[in-house]
Amino acid sequence: MSGILFVNISDIHVKESNKKRVLEKLSAFQDCLIGLKILGGFEKIILLVSGDLAFSGKKAEYDILSNVFEDLATSYDLIMCAGNHDHDFSSYTDNNVRNHLLKMDSSQQNEESIAFITKGMADYYEFEKKYETISSINTPLSKTYTLTANTETINISTINTAWCSQIKEHGGDIFFPPQYLPTVQKGKLNIIFFHHPLAWFEPNNQKEIRNNLRTDHSIILTGHEHLSDNFKVIGETSNCLMIEAMPFDDTTIETNGFTTFEIFDNDILIKNYHWNGSSFEEAKEIRKSDVMKGNSISTSIYSVQYDFYKSLLDIGVNFIHPDKDIIDLNDVFVYPNLKNLSAEDKLEIKKTSSETLFNSVHDKILLIGDEYCGKSTLIKKLFVDSISKNFLPLLIEGGSIRNGGIEFDKIINRHVIKQYEGISKLEYASCSLTKVLLLDGFDFVKGDKKSIRAFLTSAELLFDKIIVTVSDTFDFGGSDILGESYFDGKYQKYEINKLGYKQRYELVNKWNQLKEDCQNEKSALVYKNNEAVKTITKVLGRNYIPSTPFFLLTLLQSMESGNPLEVSSNTYGYYYQYLITQSLGNSSVKKDELDELFNYIKELAHYYCKSNLKDESKTNLWDFNKYFCEEYGVQIDFHTRFELLKKAKIIEEKDGGYYKFKYPYVYYFFIAQYLSDTIKSDNTIQTIDALVSSLNKRRSMSILMFLTHHSRDESILEKVVTQSKTLFIKSHPTKMEMDADFINKIVEKLPELPIIYKQQNRLDYRLEHEEEKDRIEEGQSSSFESVLNSEEEDDVSYNAAQAEKEKSVIESSDFIRDTNLTFKSLEILGQLSRNYYGSLKVSQKRKLLEEAIKAPLRTLDYYFSIIEDNSDAALELVEKKILEKYDGKIDSTTSNEVKETARRFFFEMIVSLSYFFITKISSSIGSANLQNIIDEICDEIGSNSGKLIKLATLLELGNSVSVEDFRRFFSTMEKNHLSDRLLKAIVVNYLYMFERSDSETQQICHITGINYRSISKQIGFDRII
Repeated sequence: MSGILFVNISDIHVKESNKKRVLEKLSAFQDCLIGLKILGGFEKIILLVSGDLAFSGKKAEYDILSNVFEDLATSYDLIMCAGNHDHDFSSYTDNNVRNHLLKMDSSQQNEESIAFITKGMADYYEFEKKYETISSINTPLSKTYTLTANTETINISTINTAWCSQIKEHGGDIFFPPQYLPTVQKGKLNIIFFHHPLAWFEPNNQKEIRNNLRTDHSIILTGHEHLSDNFKVIGETSNCLMIEAMPFDDTTIETNGFTTFEIFDNDILIKNYHWNGSSFEEAKEIRKSDVMKGNSISTSIYSVQYDFYKSLLDIGVNFIHPDKDIIDLNDVFVYPNLKNLSAEDKLEIKKTSSETLFNSVHDKILLIGDEYCGKSTLIKKLFVDSISKNFLPLLIEGGSIRNGGIEFDKIINRHVIKQYEGISKLEYASCSLTKVLLLDGFDFVKGDKKSIRAFLTSAELLFDKIIVTVSDTFDFGGSDILGESYFDGKYQKYEINKLGYKQRYELVNKWNQLKEDCQNEKSALVYKNNEAVKTITKVLGRNYIPSTPFFLLTLLQSMESGNPLEVSSNTYGYYYQYLITQSLGNSSVKKDELDELFNYIKELAHYYCKSNLKDESKTNLWDFNKYFCEEYGVQIDFHTRFELLKKAKIIEEKDGGYYKFKYPYVYYFFIAQYLSDTIKSDNTIQTIDALVSSLNKRRSMSILMFLTHHSRDESILEKVVTQSKTLFIKSHPTKMEMDADFINKIVEKLPELPIIYKQQNRLDYRLEHEEEKDRIEEGQSSSFESVLNSEEEDDVSYNAAQAEKEKSVIESSDFIRDTNLTFKSLEILGQLSRNYYGSLKVSQKRKLLEEAIKAPLRTLDYYFSIIEDNSDAALELVEKKILEKYDGKIDSTTSNEVKETARRFFFEMIVSLSYFFITKISSSIGSANLQNIIDEICDEIGSNSGKLIKLATLLELGNSVSVEDFRRFFSTMEKNHLSDRLLKAIVVNYLYMFERSDSETQQICHITGINYRSISKQIGFDRII
């Protein structure tokens, strides 16, 4: 379409204070347009203004632009759309009605409601109408202009995305009623522009709008974002290009200017013009063909279709990221581990990374997993990986297979054409490259067992490798519907594991690497990774939430989204409520229905819990539904309600028509909600007493943890503190001074082994640190905490009648059990303190934090007394184990070395135990909002243990403690082997976890006596002891 130049300006933001600068730019812009028209030989210039002409939507601001826009409308075809700054929010005397109308479902919006919602845009509408020179076909929120050039028809549409804008808006706030999208002719040159990029739309609305627009339009043009990298050009499909423009005037970013594009038969040329202070100059050009070429993949022979490659990158959910509009496969994919289900030893727990699947000796592989484990995403990634290995993959969804036997050729042909450019099924079949079938969702294959078997048989002849995914609910035993198992013997079977500690860290790191500040500053990345991983670990808890990519990305999104649910986002309860609300929202539950639904699920959870049910029959649940309707005076159809709860993943239906809560976090969240709502009733008081006195029970601990998210009732605080004070009551909080003298004597007169800090990549260290946690969780390694957790007892009812019985069990328990209770109390106390730091009085916070610190120190003192009483026997045992390695070949010199080694090993075991206690306290109570009170309590304790806890809580948060602070901590410690070793261990672990400059790191090492070396095999505290 030669002879036409499209020019876009956006975000002028004119107001009285900047009018001189803006008018100067606009004058230069007019001169530039004249030059472009002459030099380019253009017959027509079409000017597209994509919103924010004014700063606050007032008439006086538009009047500043009148003369310029009159000239532009006279000389060129001028089309405008509104932006959020074209909305005069001061014109609304009462926002309540507008806000109420905005809460209506988009399908309910009509001309009358939209007219009221957009009253503040009256001055913009008047300005647009004044300079509108082309007639249009309108809906309440869109316009379509039809122009003819060189006998060709151009349809240019605008939509008003600012209709629902607020003064303060964020990504995800914008929604557009799909019924008011413009209707255009398919196959024509259709261009659409609007102000807000699609990333600002509510996720579900965004998906619907995006799919509609990119199907019907060749170019989508937006403004608003004020990108620092000038502008962005994205290939939405092979036929659709999205351009996000730069601002015309924004002093907060370096580059201001405008964009032009020309349309040719097979390409689009886009150019950027930057303001240099006095005029505009050409700065950058991009061709659509180059964009498309860089956005596909190919083997040595064949190229993958662009549109299909885009579908591979689509992860299926529109997660909102603060710095990236669309999150795709390459941004967040982490390879899950696989468990071999075909191993002869069924107890084998060795894991295999899915990244190595193509290295397997097996040509036929079956991947089994639940609905959120990422089967389809993994298959997409395997397609991309196989292309990079110069294989020729074909991805077929199970649901697309019908009559697979007789229509095998048609199925292959259809998918080859869709996935590759310029290749037929015959060429595919005869190609010498390794052919890979990626069959996703075998359980959705349609047909009888004969046709399914015929499809697999034909596939095994055509493909060199076959990888199939199937749900964990698939009937492998063989049923009348599915037939006998199709996979016995021939297929290597793997289960897709949940993401472990290391993979969760990798996912968090990928998410944060997309942030601009993390790209520019490594210390910001390390810090944000640490904060996110800590939050995720707490929220996942004891498997409350499945550690799958879907849930983890939803949590990461919720951390970025502020607090739309009006609950305190400093509590972990916010994240559980966010997940539940998201799940209900994805099942088409409207906002005004949430209160009733939450109440229903709360009563349902209480119904299950009071009777100690894990599942319940449909008949009894029908009775529950009837009771609920009578109790609350509502009418709810049982079948409709439970189908909704199933769709929202609140409950699941098991064999025989029994129902259970699908995920523990939903169950615990609503039980705790019920207790919080009835906190003053006698039954609930008895129940909470029973929970507090049975914290060693997994269910009791879980319900209490969730209760702290809902309630800060003082009775809970008092009960947990009182319970904690009964533990190790005969011991005193260890000072780690004279009371630990026997420990120091163990290594007295032995040469001191240095603690070494090796300068290394923090991210590498963190990944190794997280991998060690995986080994502990899988039983390949152990830690003190894993021993404690193994002492947890299984779920029991929290029925108050059992309280006395449970109390007697606790009283007769051994010290490991009491240690477990100590740390469970510590978690609860820390959770209460952090959740309600802003509403608890100082005296209440002191009470919680004092016991959170002193209870573990009493416990450690008890351990020290046991060690002291048994130190000689323990040393003899260690010596005996070492001597066994010498196999009887020993002399007097060797004998002394053995004794020295035994003493040193015994000392390091005690250091390790003490380090666990100190860091467990700091991780449980550490919070920037509580640090002042923690400091006061630790200063009052005054001992080495108090100083170590104070330092550990500061460093736990990644706080930039000054070099002088380190000097002061070190100088005030009462010198002994144990405290010195612990101080160094805490500091060196901090230096590995967080970024400090080389100079500061060397100074800190010098002050604390840590050897700073550039080469060492020792890494962090885990390797030191």
